[in-house]
Amino acid sequence: MRAAGTRDGSQRTEATTGCAHRGVGCDVIPHVQDNEIVKVTSPHDNPVTHGNLCVKGRFGSQRVQNRD
Repeated sequence: MRAAGTRDGSQRTEATTGCAHRGVGCDVIPHVQDNEIVKVTSPHDNPVTHGNLCVKGRFGSQRVQNRD
């Protein structure tokens, strides 16, 4: 397991997509490195989220990537 804080942020890719949990219209930006989502954010200019995410949007990537 990689130690916390050891990823090189310059190697991340990101793309804006829509959250599928509800029909609210939240935009999410998954930050991907080494084929894993390492962080999820939302654009500050989104009229719905204003840069904030609900708990499902913020931590849902952990469920998507769960290997169990």
